[in-house]
Amino acid sequence: KWPRHLFTLELLWCVLGPGVGIGIYFLTYWNWTSLPSGVKLADESASPEGRFVAERALQDLAVLTSRGPRVAGSDANERFAVEVLRAAIEQIAREALPEYEITHELQRASGSYFLDYDDYPITSYYRNVQNIVVSVVRRGSFSGKYLLLNAHFDSAVSSPGAGDDGTMVVVMLELMRQLTQNANTVLTHGVLFLFNGCEENTMQGAHGFVRGHPLARAVAAFINLDVAANGGREIMFQSGPNYPFLMAYYRDHVERPYANTLGEEVFQMGLVPSFTDYETLSEQGGWPGLDFALSSYGYLYHTALDALETISADTLQHIGDNLLGLVRALGRADELADIQRHSEGTAVFFDFIHLFLVYYTETTALIVNNMLGALSLALVVGAVFMIVRKDGAVGTSVLFEVGMTLIVQTLSIALGAGLSVLVAVIFDACGRSMSWFSSTWLLFGLYFVPCIAGLTLGPFLYVHFRKISFLYDQGRVLLFLHAQHFIYAVLLITLSIGGIRSAFVLLFPIVFYCATTIVNMILRFRLNVWIYVHLVGQLIPVIYFCTLTVTLFAVFVPMTGRSDNRSNPDLQMALFSSLLTLLLVSLLTPFIVLFRRKVYVFGTLLLMFLVTAIVAATPEGFPFRERTSPQRYYVFHQQRNFYWPNGTLRDSGAIYYLHPQDRHTPELLQSEVPEWSAAQPLGDWCDRELYCGIPFYINRYHRQSVSSYWLPAREAPNFPEPVAFQLVSREMPAPGRHRLQFTVHGPSHMSLYVSPLAGRRLVGWSFSERIPPSGTRWRDQDVYFVNFFSGSLELTPFTFFVEIEQDAPGQQQHELGGSLLYLSVVAQYMHHDKAYRTQEFQALLDKMPPYAHTVAYPGYLESWVF
Repeated sequence: KWPRHLFTLELLWCVLGPGVGIGIYFLTYWNWTSLPSGVKLADESASPEGRFVAERALQDLAVLTSRGPRVAGSDANERFAVEVLRAAIEQIAREALPEYEITHELQRASGSYFLDYDDYPITSYYRNVQNIVVSVVRRGSFSGKYLLLNAHFDSAVSSPGAGDDGTMVVVMLELMRQLTQNANTVLTHGVLFLFNGCEENTMQGAHGFVRGHPLARAVAAFINLDVAANGGREIMFQSGPNYPFLMAYYRDHVERPYANTLGEEVFQMGLVPSFTDYETLSEQGGWPGLDFALSSYGYLYHTALDALETISADTLQHIGDNLLGLVRALGRADELADIQRHSEGTAVFFDFIHLFLVYYTETTALIVNNMLGALSLALVVGAVFMIVRKDGAVGTSVLFEVGMTLIVQTLSIALGAGLSVLVAVIFDACGRSMSWFSSTWLLFGLYFVPCIAGLTLGPFLYVHFRKISFLYDQGRVLLFLHAQHFIYAVLLITLSIGGIRSAFVLLFPIVFYCATTIVNMILRFRLNVWIYVHLVGQLIPVIYFCTLTVTLFAVFVPMTGRSDNRSNPDLQMALFSSLLTLLLVSLLTPFIVLFRRKVYVFGTLLLMFLVTAIVAATPEGFPFRERTSPQRYYVFHQQRNFYWPNGTLRDSGAIYYLHPQDRHTPELLQSEVPEWSAAQPLGDWCDRELYCGIPFYINRYHRQSVSSYWLPAREAPNFPEPVAFQLVSREMPAPGRHRLQFTVHGPSHMSLYVSPLAGRRLVGWSFSERIPPSGTRWRDQDVYFVNFFSGSLELTPFTFFVEIEQDAPGQQQHELGGSLLYLSVVAQYMHHDKAYRTQEFQALLDKMPPYAHTVAYPGYLESWVF
């Protein structure tokens, strides 16, 4: 009897259910990772004419990355990369068919623009940024309009940039070859290839092209190509704005689509800590475009591990195949000839497991979503009416039960999410945050399982404690399913009216539940039969949401390693997991009511959670790995000099500054490197000095000043190009106005902090015609940040002026007397040889843990009051 009692149907479902779910997940994961084999040079002649050849692109990448990092301003970027690209382009031009005209030039651009980033805006000023601009037109059929392809050849600090953005650079080279060496290619419009040399430094290369190149006036649309990962599929995550025909071409001419409106809205809401040239080309150029990026598994993004060996020929082949078909189609698209006629409307788009793309306009989405929402509500009402008629129950009693079921289902969703959040809080409090960072499978046991338990517990408790005679158990399950469907329908209508295009994700459970409900209404919800109809209808939604789960985890998990140490990333993962759990199983969990031995369900969930929690507490749950998922650190050796208004030095010293990147900074480092145990928060430095007296590379780093740390340094940094800064002249062009002229000479990457004292305001300067809005104020003073870059290895002195207007001249008093402003000059030595590191600095870096990737270079600040 004991085996018969133990091995029951409930136990079978407890094994079979998770098994089927895991099987579907791994099938979608396999589908996501399956890429075409890279075409080799030896096989090129046997391939269809004009086929992208990955092996040649990989050879180009090997050459481009052979000198290591290509930081803007360095010799590797300004000279070597330019020479490599020009040589490759000239070779392509020599081999092109005679009907194609290929011209190229090296553009040197200078200019400025304003980046309105929330509370930390930037005035970006640049000199001699280098771009390589290649024009490809077909003789005799050129319309005068261009399709622009953009990728940047500079890399992040310390990174060889094989992925970001060397991958897309060599893809563009191979696309150029195939377009110009294939007689079957017919281009009505020209194709502009922009190899821009300064993206990592506030997207200055793209701006220089838009504002400074004459061919920019002929651009009709663009494709931006960037990378935040190393391998896998490229996702098309931004389009337009407006111009929905671009998505129609993507749908019709991309072999293996990977695009999602959800990714576009998440990126535009600022949930992704990154920016691309897409914003610059779209806003500054006013052009519509498509934004592509490798974005999955970005553990190596902007690290020294972003090297050639991390890029596969299969990845290059996949990207090349997709883009070649799209560029050929857009190169002869009628819409580009008069693009303004096709500007109306935005698109909703998503791919189904990378097999095909679904695309329609936002207007269509609004109509379809509201109609389906209304149909859903009508079906719920109709199904409830059938229950009243079939069971002969009193209508008011059934309606009361419907209302109670809706309340319980809503509370179950809240309970499931609450349990996941509780686990996140506990794990963070125990110091086990990010245990899933390298072992992402732990997320399922830690956060999916508690949410499933909460979704299951509500229906179980309600049915267990509230017994009613006018509904059988299957009828009560139906009420819970209808309640969840009602919630989806209300959300679909609400989000659609609110203009949230990502509401399309709710179409999957709604469409298929509507279909199975209609079938079951025809069958009059025949006992037991309706269950299998319902389960079959859940197959496609589960497949789609498994694919979405793969994407979200692949994109967002690595990002938690380069965010902030103040927020708990486990909370983010708990909320993501709760949302995905809701979409995956909320139309399945009410079946708990039909189980006789419900202890099997809850026992299985508890076992899965405990096993995962125990594994998370072992070394398997340590977040970081040396070669595959490193921990990121920014450690800067900085010299700071502060001056009184009379020019005398009021404070000076060298420090090591630690900028936080993840939840485990600085605790994990302090446990590994004893020297960092003495690190202190910036504390009152932020009250005493503008931007805490720290030479920030980008001013938004100041957001994390309360969680940043510093150590005193015994040795001052070595500076290969010392800063020379001085006040040249001071005059009063009008009463109450003071014009100060300065000259500065230093490395390629510099910044200025400008903050007029209280009662003074900035009314003019050299960096823009109009004064931009202030960023986060300091001491009730406006604060302006200038990012100042010099390219082309030309580090000539720069002269600029600042004009300050004083309120009520002669009457305004200040603790600093007649002073006008704080002005700090900052220099970053980010691409200079490691030989310039001091012995103490190098010794400190040598003690970093093996799993750490450390960006380390000297910085300089001198702060003046004038």
